[in-house]
Amino acid sequence: MKEKVRYSNFELMRIISMFLIVLWHCIMHTNLLSRTTGNLHLLLNLIYVFTAIHVNSFVLLCGYFQYDKEVKVKKFFSLVNSVWFYKASYAILFSILGIISIPLFDLFLFLTPINYSFSYGTFYWFINIYLVLYCFMPCINILIKNLSQSQHRRLLIISFFFLSVIPFFTQQQVVMNNGYQVISFIFLYLIGAYFGKYPIKKNLHFRNYSKYKTRLIMLALLFGILCIDFGLIAVSEFLKGNANELFIYIKSIIDSNAVSFSSPVLIIQSVIYLLLFESFNFKNKVVNKISTLMFGVYLAHENVFVFQYIYQFSPLGVEGSLSGICVLGNLLITSIVIFICSMLIEQLRQWLFTFVRKQKFSRKFSDWFSNIIKEF
Repeated sequence: MKEKVRYSNFELMRIISMFLIVLWHCIMHTNLLSRTTGNLHLLLNLIYVFTAIHVNSFVLLCGYFQYDKEVKVKKFFSLVNSVWFYKASYAILFSILGIISIPLFDLFLFLTPINYSFSYGTFYWFINIYLVLYCFMPCINILIKNLSQSQHRRLLIISFFFLSVIPFFTQQQVVMNNGYQVISFIFLYLIGAYFGKYPIKKNLHFRNYSKYKTRLIMLALLFGILCIDFGLIAVSEFLKGNANELFIYIKSIIDSNAVSFSSPVLIIQSVIYLLLFESFNFKNKVVNKISTLMFGVYLAHENVFVFQYIYQFSPLGVEGSLSGICVLGNLLITSIVIFICSMLIEQLRQWLFTFVRKQKFSRKFSDWFSNIIKEF
């Protein structure tokens, strides 16, 4: 099976997408949207909506590269081990420091790789769904392999209508899909697989375009989507306080779907974002290395214990209303600091795991466990 070359443009996309996740979490966990007003509130809303492409972009990339690959059991357990490490480490550390008090039974559950939802909060919802998707990948890949291009395209159109358009306009009343379900990830995986299998540069409409012209088109489309995002936010703000039932319904649709991962606007925006990076083509060892830390960045900073305390040390974490352009500067600085610190923590974890894997007992256990899984 021919291995698809993983150029640095997609690794750069991973890095940017993860930084968008950190930025998103900074806005969300500091309640910035409820503490600002006026133009600053509108601008933060726009940033918040635009950064919402982060989840979809990772699942699209997964489909783009994995649709014709063998699903490896070792990779699955590597992901599980990473999750386990951060859950267990933070739970033990915060308990020893006396910051939190965890009942003995709950502490036992934290030491397992399975992600539960407790009174402390929800652990890594994205990982839960992604691991389920990973288990389904072999079956999904068989489906993709046997679909013709027209059949694949038809499947995406039907799925888009029922899993995105209908939930958007009916507010999840007819079909429930807000982007936090396995079915949503499968749909995004199928989209990513379509563009991986049928690159846009080979598309009838783009075949004769240079990569620069394609890139300009994607940038223009991304800007257009950004204008739509801003327009929807502006309409929602304009309709605030209006007693007309129709306007109330329109506002509720906008508010409930503005950052819904299943929103038609957000899905289109995410696809354009993917195709924009596809139009680049370069290799860079530094970018590729940093990209390997991105999964750990998510686990390091979005642990339920960490984000309850980390933002208290930021200027954004001070209670009360906020105003002034300095809020944006503080938001950017806070995001960068969290991003870099999370990368350093993940690098330390990788060094530790590499050291352990080199030990004789570790190799023996890994081989023994892999043989059991293969027999199963």
